[in-house]
Amino acid sequence: MKWNVLAIALLLAQAPCFADEHADGAAAGHATCPPGAHSASLDAARHAMQSDERALDPLLKFADVLLAQGCYAEAVHVLEDGETFHSRNGGIQSRLRTARSMLSEQRYFDGLDSAAASARNERNLLRCRQLGDLTACEEALRTAPNDASVLGAKADALIKANRLADAIPTYQRALEIAPDNAVIQSKARDAETKRQAALAECLNGQADSALQGCQIAQLRGASDERTVLVRKAMLLQSMDRPAQALDAYIAASVLKVNDPAVARAIVALTESTGRNDALTLSARGNALLTLGRGTDALKALQQARQLAPTLPDLNVHLAAAEKLARAETRKKNALAAAVAPPLPPPPVSPPAARTYSNQGTASRTN
Repeated sequence: MKWNVLAIALLLAQAPCFADEHADGAAAGHATCPPGAHSASLDAARHAMQSDERALDPLLKFADVLLAQGCYAEAVHVLEDGETFHSRNGGIQSRLRTARSMLSEQRYFDGLDSAAASARNERNLLRCRQLGDLTACEEALRTAPNDASVLGAKADALIKANRLADAIPTYQRALEIAPDNAVIQSKARDAETKRQAALAECLNGQADSALQGCQIAQLRGASDERTVLVRKAMLLQSMDRPAQALDAYIAASVLKVNDPAVARAIVALTESTGRNDALTLSARGNALLTLGRGTDALKALQQARQLAPTLPDLNVHLAAAEKLARAETRKKNALAAAVAPPLPPPPVSPPAARTYSNQGTASRTN
C-alpha cells in the first residue's frame, strides 16, 4: 500500500509527544515490550538498577537491554527518570534520543497497520453487505462476531447461494443479539417459508426435483429433520446411489433408534455396498439389534470396536448384543433338545441258561 507525504505527516502529527509523556504502560515493565522479549534478562537488569537507583552504570545497562529487546516506551521512561540524578549525561542523552526515535517509528508503523486493518475490515463489510461475498462475511465476523447486522448480511448471502438450511440459524443467531430487529425478523420468516416450500417438494416431488427439495429443506435440529433424511435416503436408493442412501439412513437412525424399516434398509445397504468402516459397522450392529438378531449384531459391533474403540455408546450396544446373543443360544439349544429323536432303549441281554445239579458233570466210565 502506498502512502503519500501528507498522510505520513498527519500520522506523525497525531503521535503523542514522547519527551513529555511517561507512557502509562512503561511503569508496568514488560507490558510495553514485544512478545519476543526475554523476561529473565529484563528482570535481572531491572533488579540491578533498582538496587541503587542513583547508580549510572546499572541504569545504562538496563536501558541497553530494553532497547535491544524492543521495549522502547519503558526505555524512554527509565532514561528520563535517570536524568533526575544525571542531568546532561552523554550516555543517557544518546540512549534517550535512540529510544524516542525508535518509539516514534514503532508507533508510526502501528498506525499504518491499524489503518490497513480498518480499511480491510470496511472492505469486507462492504463486500458482505453489497455483494453477498460469504468469504468477506466470515472475515468481517472475525472482527465483529456479535454484530447482528453482519450476521444478517451473511444470512442474506446464504439465501442468495440457495443455502436456506445455513441461512435460517444465522438469522436466528442475529435475532438472539438483536431480538427487536424487524428487518431480520421479516427475512427469517421469509426464509422459513421458502424452506417449507422445499420440504413439500421433498416429500411429494419426484427424482431430482424432490432430492433437491430435501437438500434445501434439511435443517439440523428441526422437528422434520428425520423425515427429510428418510425421504432423501429413499430417493437416493431409488436412483441407484446406495452409498449416499446408506449415509442418509444412518443419520436418520441416530435421530430415532429402533425403527425396523430404517434398520432393514441399513442391513441391506451395508451388505450391498460392502462398506466396513467403524461407523458403518456400528450402524449395522445397532440395526441388527433392532431386528432382534443378537449374534449377528455382536459380530458387527465387535468389528467396529476393533477399528474405533471410542465410538459413542459402543459398549452399551455391545452389552445389549451380548445379552441378546446369549438368549438366542439358550433358545436354540432348547429348541434342538425339543425336536431331537428319543434315544433307543439299551439292548437287553438274553437270559443266562439255567443249570441243574445233575447236569454239567460228565459220567465216568471205568
